[in-house]
Amino acid sequence: MQSKIAGVIKVQPTAIANLKEISLPDQHAEADVMSDRDTRTIETSLETLWEKARRVSDALAQLKETNGVLSKRIEDLEGVERRLTQELAGKERELEQLRQEALRLQSNGSNILTKEEKEALKARIKDLISRISSHL
Repeated sequence: MQSKIAGVIKVQPTAIANLKEISLPDQHAEADVMSDRDTRTIETSLETLWEKARRVSDALAQLKETNGVLSKRIEDLEGVERRLTQELAGKERELEQLRQEALRLQSNGSNILTKEEKEALKARIKDLISRISSHL
């Protein structure tokens, strides 16, 4: 009887191992199918994320370029403003000198200027005033 039991015991582990080998590949196949689905989902998600990251990177590069162009434009406009401010200040000084000269001549009571010179001086003063007004 022991030999029969021993034979059954020896056969039984082998049969159980065979059953495990048969059932495990099916389980692996299911796991592989689920894994393939998960892998595809992850790949799709990564592709979407990568595309979004690329678009953000492109937008950032474009914004940096635009920022550089705008910074250059600001520098140019500030330079023009400085030049015009200096020019305006010079014209205002010239206008003030002409006014002072006209007042000095009038206060002396002398008519050193001829009628044509007075008209030319008035025209020059009006011209300077209009230039100053146009810059403001």
